[in-house]
Amino acid sequence: MSSRNWATSSSCRYSSGAEYFSGIGLATNLINQTDKIFTSRSSNYEMTNQGSIASPRFRVYGESVEFETERHLEWFFWYTVLPKIGLKPLKSQYTCREGICDILAKGNQNQLVIIELKNVEDSHVIEQITAYFDALIEEKPFSEQIDYTKPIDLYTVCPTYRNRTVTTLKHHKLKFTLLSYAVKSSNQGFIFTLYEWLTKTEIAKIDIPIAAEIAPTPNLPDPPKAFVNLLGSCSECEKIWAIEIRGQIYQFAQSLNYRIYEKPDSKWVRFERNKQNPIAEIGWENKRESLAVYLWLPFVTINGQWNTRDSYKRTAMMRLWIVDGIVQYIAYIENQRKSWLVVTDEEIQTGKFTKPVKLQKKGRSAYWKGLAMPTDVYLDLMGFTAHSHSLNSFVELALEHSLQRLTKSRQKNIIKAESNF
Repeated sequence: MSSRNWATSSSCRYSSGAEYFSGIGLATNLINQTDKIFTSRSSNYEMTNQGSIASPRFRVYGESVEFETERHLEWFFWYTVLPKIGLKPLKSQYTCREGICDILAKGNQNQLVIIELKNVEDSHVIEQITAYFDALIEEKPFSEQIDYTKPIDLYTVCPTYRNRTVTTLKHHKLKFTLLSYAVKSSNQGFIFTLYEWLTKTEIAKIDIPIAAEIAPTPNLPDPPKAFVNLLGSCSECEKIWAIEIRGQIYQFAQSLNYRIYEKPDSKWVRFERNKQNPIAEIGWENKRESLAVYLWLPFVTINGQWNTRDSYKRTAMMRLWIVDGIVQYIAYIENQRKSWLVVTDEEIQTGKFTKPVKLQKKGRSAYWKGLAMPTDVYLDLMGFTAHSHSLNSFVELALEHSLQRLTKSRQKNIIKAESNF
């Protein structure tokens, strides 16, 4: 396979409802690939009557079904699942000193319930919700509704957990409710089933019908000319990926009410909260004559360590190699230099690129010196072993990581301001 095919393919699997810009005229169309992306019948996430179902969006890979993003899982849980398991929603995306809690709810004894949701297996979810507990036991939010003499309930929701989680719970002082879930296709749509993970006890089962139409796209600003110029060079698949990435970034930002800036440069566009906090950069790479996708993702230093002073991992600019919407390779970009050559083993073997001198030494350290690592290697290195390989999931990871950095930055500013008084 040539390097060109890393970004293009005869079949375009990564697609959903999106704005499509063609040429300078900015004509808009709706790209609809219903064999891969599905929406339930309601076109929004608001409860219109008692017992109605919020409309999640799913991505289907053969027999595998997953929520399109973690935000869709959160909305579905908030509007549909909580009432079925006897919890009253209080606040989603609640900010505390340790980060942002997905959902705060009230139990049937007026106790606080902290809920942390994951769209994929996450080895750090127990650590994360413990940190939220430590913050909220002091902050005591919604004290007019919550009885803080009652123990706080801690719910984690993941598709599955690692086996070592049982060992962690055995020695943990806090009590957790570990919930797992599965989504399966049915003749009428999908079936969502919620379980108690340790006992495999079924807690709730919800039928979700398929919509006849794709949900509307977010209200996006007009793209800069650089983005339109980029689309003019892209293949049809690459156009879809670029449009999807832009739409996903804006939708995420709008749901949290923070601003995104687009920084255009010829056929390159960078998406950032500010100059110090980039999220993604896409553009045309002349060396490979293909779309190049860069994301700012969590990463580790060459010796496998990250910054232990903060709860979030080191942030690094990473390049992605994509086939049919699936990330095949990912590479660390030293000092954020796009001109720095990074290559895959396949590109070297096929003769597309000569092996750089800095890669003559073998070993894992080559992944920090310009050799792209297989996606599984990156996910294992970061402890994300069950993470989806889809481009959409990696963009979501970059957005969630950016949000975590934003929360930490705000907390530092608050502490600094308080110290001045």
